[in-house]
Amino acid sequence: MNDESFILLITEGEKLDVKILNQVKNLFLPEREIKIFPICLNIYNLYQKMSNYDDFDSKFIDILIVIKEIIQEQESSNNPAFLALERHQISEIFLFFDYDGHDTLAPRYPNCINEMLALFHNETHHGKLYINYPMVESYKHPIQNEVKIVEIFPKEHYKTSVAGICDKKFEKITKLNKNDWLVLFLPHLQSTNDLFHQQFALPITYSDTQEMSQYKIYQKQKDSHIEPNQSVMVLSSFSWFLLEYLGENLFAEWQLLYQSTES
Repeated sequence: MNDESFILLITEGEKLDVKILNQVKNLFLPEREIKIFPICLNIYNLYQKMSNYDDFDSKFIDILIVIKEIIQEQESSNNPAFLALERHQISEIFLFFDYDGHDTLAPRYPNCINEMLALFHNETHHGKLYINYPMVESYKHPIQNEVKIVEIFPKEHYKTSVAGICDKKFEKITKLNKNDWLVLFLPHLQSTNDLFHQQFALPITYSDTQEMSQYKIYQKQKDSHIEPNQSVMVLSSFSWFLLEYLGENLFAEWQLLYQSTES
């Protein structure tokens, strides 16, 4: 990585997503040069706009150019700093979006998540996409000893329902330390293992986690929950971003934490 390069994190929302990633950056990636930009657009809106490009789903599409064009059309996200970015400055691109299955555009684009995860699977190429199920607020959902399943079309909005059951400590994002985040994210790794192997436990080895790609997680969600029951397993993608980025050393920290909770 040269002196002027940085990691680009693109978020759906401009508030909670950015706050969480700023803390993740400060506590887990302090030596990395990282820039975070929200685009105020959900994944279905982004997919709809990208579908207008002739080179969508090809090796020629440049997400930086696409998003620059999109945000210039939106007063809410028209950011001069983002427009000034140049592709050669960026070493890696990561995108963070919500599943948002209740969105009115979701039924119109049933292949959206499939195609976006297939396209955005490499951070040094188009970029790597991470999905929160059902939304970014899933990070604070109380998960103890078993997976949590929520409806895609709930009577009460997910943001409201999870705010009513979460530990209020975890809403004070800037007050959380590294261990707090490890504790918060561990159940999401356990839940993912349950999704793949029907066992609510941390994957046994780091190599086991490498089989659990974002694309495969979505396929499991679709087969086990989305299609048969119109529901999703609660999963925060931030745990997977950190694990895939920091690798075995971070996994070892989670192993120690998991062992302490089991003893």
